[in-house]
Amino acid sequence: MSRTSQSISALPSASPTYSATLRVLHWLTALCMFVVIPLAWYMTSMDRHDPSRGNWVNLHKSIGLTVLLLTLIRVVTRLAGSAPPLPQSIPAFEQTLAHIGHGLLYLILFAMPISGYINSYGGGHPVNWFWLFQVPAVVPQDKALGHLGSRIHGLLAYLTYVLIAGHVLAVVYHQLIQRVDILGRMTGRAGKR
Repeated sequence: MSRTSQSISALPSASPTYSATLRVLHWLTALCMFVVIPLAWYMTSMDRHDPSRGNWVNLHKSIGLTVLLLTLIRVVTRLAGSAPPLPQSIPAFEQTLAHIGHGLLYLILFAMPISGYINSYGGGHPVNWFWLFQVPAVVPQDKALGHLGSRIHGLLAYLTYVLIAGHVLAVVYHQLIQRVDILGRMTGRAGKR
């Protein structure tokens, strides 16, 4: 064995990273979420009779359905491959919390757009995805159904805020306090100096 290969094998193994596809999907989803949430706050604060409100609402719905599509692609991609294991330096109970948190984030990334869709179509308000085409209706127009979708969407918004804040705080904690390059797994820089 050459001296170079001995040196390389003596190095600690680099933390594995997510695939490039999953990293791009993650950051596109994050970007959408960090746009759609303030957009929701803005549009709900608008006067209902403001002529521009409909455009803001449609933009919110379009981004929400994009999140749903990105999440579907992420799940299929994850099922087709595998996620890198968490670093062994992270305690088992924190790894369990991370898995629960990720599962809940995936659940919310499905539930929020679906409940918004039910709210829209149940209430008789179709979605024109980025003004390119009307999204097909797969639920009936039904005021009670639309109201249920609205209630679920509104309640899940608070869970969404908590989960996103928890996710970001966990990354900061691992990165800055535990000194584990958890962020590098999602940037492709894990183990690189």
